[in-house]
Amino acid sequence: MARQDRAWEDFVDRFLGLVLHVIDHTVSKREIRLWMDERNTLCEQVFAALGHDQFRLLREFKVRSSLTTYLSVVVRRIVVRSLLNQSCGSTQTVFTASF
Repeated sequence: MARQDRAWEDFVDRFLGLVLHVIDHTVSKREIRLWMDERNTLCEQVFAALGHDQFRLLREFKVRSSLTTYLSVVVRRIVVRSLLNQSCGSTQTVFTASF
């Protein structure tokens, strides 16, 4: 991704809807209500985690499943971890944890 000028922007444009859907689904299953700014913050955290450490999570993708399925699982884990950190009052950065 780093080799193409707009690769990251194209990636975000392509998968933004999926990320938002997974966020919405994850919080609704846990009966949590989010304000729009909280939802946007979670979305930012997801993309920050995906871009962290030179896109490590994306580089770890293996073609055993579709990219959409892989991203859905990763996004859900990031969101759950972030929600748990918020409920515990932790200030730990979400993307430093291993997946």
